This record gives sequence, C-alpha cells and structure tokens, in this order.
Amino acid sequence: MMRTDKMTVETDVTSCSVNCAAPVNVLFVGDRPVSDELVRSLNKNALLWDRVSIADFASCIHSRKILGTVVFDAEGVDSEHAKMFEELFAHLDRQDISMIFHNVPDFMTIDTLQLACRASSVGHEELWARIESNVKYYRRLQKDLSEKESHNCQLYLNKDTAEQLELAGRVQRNFLPARLPHTSGIRWGAMFRPAEWVSGDIYDIARLDEEHIGFYLADAVGHSMPAALLTMFLKQAAVMRQTINDDYYIFKPWEVITTLNLRMSEQELAGCMFATCFYGLLNITTLKLEYARAGHPYPVLIRNGEPVQLQTRGGLLGIFPEADFEQQSIQLLPGDKLFVYSDGAEPMLGHSDDAGQFQFNQAFADLGNVPIDPMFEALNRMAADYRFKPGEIDDVTAIGLEIL
Repeated sequence: MMRTDKMTVETDVTSCSVNCAAPVNVLFVGDRPVSDELVRSLNKNALLWDRVSIADFASCIHSRKILGTVVFDAEGVDSEHAKMFEELFAHLDRQDISMIFHNVPDFMTIDTLQLACRASSVGHEELWARIESNVKYYRRLQKDLSEKESHNCQLYLNKDTAEQLELAGRVQRNFLPARLPHTSGIRWGAMFRPAEWVSGDIYDIARLDEEHIGFYLADAVGHSMPAALLTMFLKQAAVMRQTINDDYYIFKPWEVITTLNLRMSEQELAGCMFATCFYGLLNITTLKLEYARAGHPYPVLIRNGEPVQLQTRGGLLGIFPEADFEQQSIQLLPGDKLFVYSDGAEPMLGHSDDAGQFQFNQAFADLGNVPIDPMFEALNRMAADYRFKPGEIDDVTAIGLEIL
C-alpha cells in the first residue's frame, strides 16, 4: 500500500467537479487522495475542487479553468519528464495561477516561478492556510486587473527615488524598540535584516507592567514597499494593553491576534495583503509564557540545547474575520531559550523532511548551547553569508529570549 501522511487518508473522496472542463478553485495533482480535513474546509468555504493524477495533469491543464491555485505532489515525477512539467508550471505562472509544491525532487526546478511556494508540512493546517491565501490572492488580483486602465506604465528608479526609499527604511527602523527590556533573570535578542530598503517584517518587545512583557513578530506578505506600509498598520493595530481611567487591562495573546485579524479584515486591503504573526505574553515573575500565532512559523523552545517547535493552530491574518486562534502556555525554566523568526530565515535554519516535519540544521542546533547575545551575533553573520536562492530571498527577522 502507498505510504500515507498527514495530508492523506486510507480512502479517496469524491470531488465537486462533474467533468474535466469544470472550473475549480483548487486543483490537487498527485496520486494521493485528499484528506477528509481538507475536504471539509474546502466545502465549508464553498471552494470548487478536483484531483487529477500526475499522468493526467498535462492533458487537462490547458482546458481546465483554474480560478485559484494548484497543489502539486511531485513525488511521482521522474527525471525524464521533469522538463515537461517545468514548462507546464511556467504556463500556469504566466496566468497568475499560484502553486503549492511538496515532495519536490532535487532534479526539478521551481525557484524561477514567481507564484510558487513549498509546503514545509503536508499537514492540514499549513496546506489549508496556503490554499485559502492563494485563492484570495487570485480573486483580488483579478479584481485589481479589471479596475486598471488598459495601458502599461514603467517605473524608473532614479537617484531621488533611491534616496527616498533609503529614508523610508530608516523611518521604519524607528518603529522598532530602541532598547530591549532586559531584567536580572531574562535576556533578549533581536535581528532585523530587510531584503531591500524596507522590510515586510516588524517586531516589538514591551514592558506592560511590573510583571508582564508582551512581544510579537509580524510578517506581511512580500518584502517591498507595500509590505512595509502594511507593517505600519500592524504596529498600530497590535494593542497589547488598554488603560481605562486609573486601571489597565493586559490583553491575552489570543485577544491580540484576534483583534489584529479583525482590523485587517475590516480594511479589505487591496493587492492581496496578508500577514502572519506570533504574539507572546511572559510573566517575568512566574516565567509562565502564554502565546498564540497566526500562520507564522512555529516558535522554537531550546531546552537543554535541543530545539523543539511549539505548535498551535491559527491561519493567516486578514482573510477570514471569524477565524479562531488557539492560545497555549508553557512554564519556562532557567536555561531555556525561546526563538521566534520570520519565514525568510527558514532556508538557513533547516528544511522539511519527507514527513513534512521541519528539521533544524546542525549550524542552528549548535547555537542552542550559546548564550543569547553571541547566538544572535552568529545568526546575523549566518544571514549575511548565506547564499539564498532567487525564490528564497526575503526579509530575515528574529527575536529571542533566554532565562538566566
């Protein structure tokens, strides 16, 4: 029997389509059946979908109307036919059809595709988050195209524009914390490396009262000026504490994330602007950490030198206003480190294995026994020296803490 993983179940399911020319929002390609969890999510959100085998992909791709995204399981592709599939992928890319890949063999090239991404996990949560993001992207893109005038314009980047972008980058850095809230028992670290003049990442670490520190890292989709503008909105919308007369209320992580999602959804941002976020609330007296995330890479707890991902459920920000975000907590211990990073750092930290689990490389694992200050100095050097592939270039941001 073919092996199964988190994406698959033992029996197949029936898709919505009635013929090979029916339009679909999501086309699954591969010989594995679609999981029951994904089917429920697709049906609940009224998304049309179908699944075709790898052998049938080439014959149907030119006649099938895809109104969203393609999920491609590349495990069954052999080297003899890789070039043919790469040409089909390029055809979809030119049509603004995004693709989600997993099980990509080494001999297949997808890094040149503008709208392609690799799923680091084949579990329901990540696949569904990417699917709903891609479908929403397609719909907004078509709306934007229909509203544009039918002429082309070209941006000429002159010296004045470059100076303005450089200034914008300096202004954006002013919104980052000027000082980290170190205490006698807790040490913080931060790294902020924009891919261009400005960044689509933003973070904050703030003392909320005598016992609590709130901190977050948010990542807007993209890494240029539109994403940078969205970070300013995220900074304003991420409310950690509310003062009422002479009293105050510290929001729980799930409340911060939920409010952020509602405010983004209400804006109905043009240009397919979404974001991910991790928010943590640390009691510096008890060392209890409460946290929630929205589509963000899992935070990493480093205990006894071993990195372990802290997994919670939560989709992307700005897609569905009614989305739920799970909150969890953990008791931190002396010697523990917490590491939070944007997805731009993933290529230099490790990779996903055949089971879809993220495996940290030895270089990052070796930093588990290093104090937080030299750890972040080493990470900065690693990011400066790392040769990112064209499809991997993104903003690289990270924050961390160490319990002394």
